[in-house]
Amino acid sequence: MKAAKTHTGTVITKDGPRRKKLHATEKMWVAGTNEFYHKETGRRHFAENTRRILLLDTIRPINKEPAK
Repeated sequence: MKAAKTHTGTVITKDGPRRKKLHATEKMWVAGTNEFYHKETGRRHFAENTRRILLLDTIRPINKEPAK
């Protein structure tokens, strides 16, 4: 079962900035099945030497409105 996405953040890619939905683990921000970013640095896990990086100051909680 997929984990519910609780936050959004901006990831810098080769094609420019992209807004991604995220959820948190103990040490990582998770954007997809194989897309993990370190909470301390924003660098992509298993690809630390690439340019792809999560901008940590852009992470915001997703506001869910209660159902009426």
